[in-house]
Amino acid sequence: MADSALPVELEPRGNAGRRDLLSLVDGTGFELDLTEQDSGAADDIRFAVPAITDDDIDAVTKVLRSGWITTGAECLALEDELAEYLGVEHVIAMSSCTAALETAAAALAMKPGARVGVPVWTFVSTALAFASHGAIPVLIDIDPTTLNLSPQAVKDAVEEGLDALVVVHFGGVPVDPEIYAICADAGVPVVEDAAHALGASDDRGLIAGRGTIGACFSFYATKNLTCAEGGALVTEDPEIAAFARSFRSHGMSRDAWTRYAPGGNALYNLVMPGIKGNLPDLLATLARSQLRRFPEMQQRRRMLVDHYRERLEDLDGVSCVPTEQHLGSADHLMVVKLPRYVDRQCVIHRMATKGIGTSVHFQRLSEFAWFQDNAHVGPGGTPAADSLARQVLSLPLHSLLRRRDVDRVVDELGHALG
Repeated sequence: MADSALPVELEPRGNAGRRDLLSLVDGTGFELDLTEQDSGAADDIRFAVPAITDDDIDAVTKVLRSGWITTGAECLALEDELAEYLGVEHVIAMSSCTAALETAAAALAMKPGARVGVPVWTFVSTALAFASHGAIPVLIDIDPTTLNLSPQAVKDAVEEGLDALVVVHFGGVPVDPEIYAICADAGVPVVEDAAHALGASDDRGLIAGRGTIGACFSFYATKNLTCAEGGALVTEDPEIAAFARSFRSHGMSRDAWTRYAPGGNALYNLVMPGIKGNLPDLLATLARSQLRRFPEMQQRRRMLVDHYRERLEDLDGVSCVPTEQHLGSADHLMVVKLPRYVDRQCVIHRMATKGIGTSVHFQRLSEFAWFQDNAHVGPGGTPAADSLARQVLSLPLHSLLRRRDVDRVVDELGHALG
């Protein structure tokens, strides 16, 4: 890839009261304003850094001065704009992806003890959102080339008996579509944990809950689009959408924006027990601002991933996840598999001493005491996940990285492996 495709110049601009702003421009014409401190550009290369621009700051400041900072007009506007971007009817903004998953679990209205399949390779909230509604998590093995659910392992678990399945689009790579067919044939409802997958696409189009109960997105601080904390439930089903709007506000029939508006009805009914899961305008406006440049940020991530993959070919015994790049990936993570003989913790430590942040996605759920006591394991166990448990490492990936940062990460990884 030509150098011009990624940032090649950083120009300081004076700005009283904080460090000099840096204007970062790449070959796409995408521009970010950032501080050297926030970019990690001076010495350290942090694992994840949010791309916050002056427009983002102005949007948040405007809401702070508006007289209304909790859920209201900005949240409604975000829902409309996300719906337009994703090409769906119903978007319900939430306080987190976990809240969206809990809402989806509640909408299924399963009996206590229902068996819900989840990947053994995921963050704990994927399973706990359903366990909090009385379900028993069933831990299912993965495809070692993608770290997504294995279609064969799903088929075996469905045949043994599942009441629902949660798929996770790991790292932004959509799951194998065969899984949807398996579940459809068996009448097993599917919920999509799309925390990594805003902007990802498969044969259905953009990941947006098409043909499933819904897709649950995250706008957490490390995500491709962030508002610090937040998420959304996206669904084709108007009944689930109506349920979610009430459930995110304790199960009330009217939210504060409706009750407190001039001429609004201050009275409300309690329809069901719900959660406190609404997204305030203060955060929604940041998500809206980020959404306006989201395609450019995604394009930049793809260029960085391409460069990573090119450079990592030079390291013996190191392979990328997924093994083959998925054109529909959201490029949320840059994950590698280390050689089996390598001590991963030693590599992490050596990288840290060189000022490079890394992470691990994920610990297997079966490693945690609570799941050992309360979850079931799918038929055949989880041999693929078990074999990779100490090999997988996530490298820095965010839209403020530069080409030379990627070069430095790969060079230092090579030294750490040596």
